[in-house]
Amino acid sequence: MALTAQLAFHLPDTLLGEGPVWDHRLQKLWWVDIPNGLLHCYDPQSDDNQTRFIGQMVGAAIPCEQGGLILAMEHGFAFFDPETTHLQLISDPESHLPETRFNDGKCDPAGRLWAGTMRKESPRHPVGGLYRLGPDLTVTKMLSDIRVSNGLAWNQNADKLFYIDTRQFKIMSFDYDLETGDIHHQQDFLVFEEEFPDGMCIDENDNLWVAFFRGGKVVCFDSKTGQKLEEITVPTQHTTSCTFGGKNLDTLYITTGANDGDPLGGGLFSVKPGVKGQKTHFFINNPKP
Repeated sequence: MALTAQLAFHLPDTLLGEGPVWDHRLQKLWWVDIPNGLLHCYDPQSDDNQTRFIGQMVGAAIPCEQGGLILAMEHGFAFFDPETTHLQLISDPESHLPETRFNDGKCDPAGRLWAGTMRKESPRHPVGGLYRLGPDLTVTKMLSDIRVSNGLAWNQNADKLFYIDTRQFKIMSFDYDLETGDIHHQQDFLVFEEEFPDGMCIDENDNLWVAFFRGGKVVCFDSKTGQKLEEITVPTQHTTSCTFGGKNLDTLYITTGANDGDPLGGGLFSVKPGVKGQKTHFFINNPKP
């Protein structure tokens, strides 16, 4: 039976809801509104949403093991304290490219942050990159010639990385070395002709859940065969990303962007697809002595 996601929360002024991350310590969902420079924290138990203004476009917000958040923003990486709103800049690896910004980001199972960039305006020339921020805060450029950096996911064995470049219309796969954070053997895992794969997460069975921008849907794919297993309808077209959350990690939260004339555009949606997700990997900062 086909599933349809239901509206969980809606802020009418949201332009581009993105980057949902479930914080199992707080039992809350972090998500962002990129162009408005807003960081949201949604509590599904109380239906309360707290908002912090970052002051620049923010593409991803990931909890840190030691508390607070790490952000991938318009102007690089930063630590952020949501209580005091103090922003501590770390590094801006594309300070020489004012036309780009960071987009989606995730941490690997060892606590390294991976995040990529994209050109702010069309056309989406391949000027972006994919970066790795280590526990010692060293930034390493891992890929070049990226058009629109998006979803990231690691399997439970942490020997595979899946990565989306929306404007290359594909999901790539890599062999992953968890000890070093290195990637090898790049392959095109899935290529789409006229669809825009966007954000992505992975479930307890290592299956990928992919949001399709302009598609109004989230599709589940077998991460070994690429076979389509499930499709969830989202009642607005600009579906941007998804993550598993809730007490049992069995609720799929889906972010969306505004769509002219659509009152549901920009809403946060949820659905229970009958499978559980994996815990969010937090950023681990172990600075050099």
